[in-house]
Amino acid sequence: MKTQLVLWTLLCGLAVGCSCSNHADADAQAWYEQGRALREADEPVQAMRVFLQAAHSGTGNEVLLGRVWSNMATMCRQAEEHQTAYRIYAVSAEHFLNGGDTLAYAYALNNMAWEQAVMRKKDSALALVDSAVQYYPRSPLTEKVIESRAAACLFAEEYDSVLYYTAPPANDYLLMLRAQAYSFLQMDDSATYYAKILLPRTTDLSSLDDIYYILTHNDAEADKETIRDMSSERSDVHKAIEARHVQLAQAVQVLEQGDERPDYIGLIVMALSVALVGLLLSFWTLYLNRKHRQWHSEQMKQQQRRLQEVTGNIQVLLDSPNLPAEVAWNDYPEFCRRIDKLFHGLCTRLQAYEMNEQDARICFLVLLGKSHKEIADMLHCSSKSIGKLKDITARKLSVSGGSLREKLLEIAVNA
Repeated sequence: MKTQLVLWTLLCGLAVGCSCSNHADADAQAWYEQGRALREADEPVQAMRVFLQAAHSGTGNEVLLGRVWSNMATMCRQAEEHQTAYRIYAVSAEHFLNGGDTLAYAYALNNMAWEQAVMRKKDSALALVDSAVQYYPRSPLTEKVIESRAAACLFAEEYDSVLYYTAPPANDYLLMLRAQAYSFLQMDDSATYYAKILLPRTTDLSSLDDIYYILTHNDAEADKETIRDMSSERSDVHKAIEARHVQLAQAVQVLEQGDERPDYIGLIVMALSVALVGLLLSFWTLYLNRKHRQWHSEQMKQQQRRLQEVTGNIQVLLDSPNLPAEVAWNDYPEFCRRIDKLFHGLCTRLQAYEMNEQDARICFLVLLGKSHKEIADMLHCSSKSIGKLKDITARKLSVSGGSLREKLLEIAVNA
């Protein structure tokens, strides 16, 4: 009798498992389509929540899961959370590999390479590009591979190599990289030439920001009124980028928190067929979720404590009657030591972004919230040059000038 009961339980469990798998596949597909629609409707937070539902649906469709995680990684990229984007693209690559979709797997490797390029890890980026080409050497990947190689060289400040990879430019992104390379090489006429080609056909906000920068700084033929108009338009683009970035940052926070979980109501109903097995699985899942929430809560508290400490130290420095003496302004090694102590190793971690002494001092003053005139007085240069210096420093951190202080706060807080 006991043997028959065990066999009956196993058969019921198998039947329920098959039914659950079919429902999970259908639910995951529906959530994936809904997430794509929300992304196109410019609702990144809701899209991220729906994609998480698809990711945690329990589906066995590896290729579909790869697409789900790839969409979430792309939103992380747009939010300039490149480390998170790299990690999520790696998850999507694993799913594509398990599902046997070789082209999608190669694209995922190339996306990982692009993220490494942005983080100035050129060798790692090129190695991933080579892996993508070896895994899928045929033509659909060609332009993406060239884009990643050129981007890796651009962020490594190897501008001649960028020109080599982008000649001739096969698409607008390569054209943008070529224009930026010419701008950094101070070949103003060439930079302006390509920027003017791109301007009427570009809608991406980040690209428009780069184009306006090139034109306002390099176009010697533009009159003052034109430059004022472009500067105003660039300011509007900055505001739009910042508003978009807030939404995307919230979407990334949803991803990191992992608040969306599977719908347990259906699982509880199905667990009635397998009784004890379903009950134990439910309790085990709840236990793991509780542990995860506790861990995440502790992480948030720790980050909040760091933020309070950093903002407190900023206020102390602002209230100091002699700021240069307080931070040993004229003794750079001692200056770095004090800033590291006050802001959780900020100067040391900025070295990973190839910051020079001037960059580090600008970052410190921007973190304090100093105005252009105050920064110019401290650096003994004209206030007109501060905007360009800040832009150059911001580019090394892969952010816009308007987001530089927020990025520095993030680096100081996330020790």
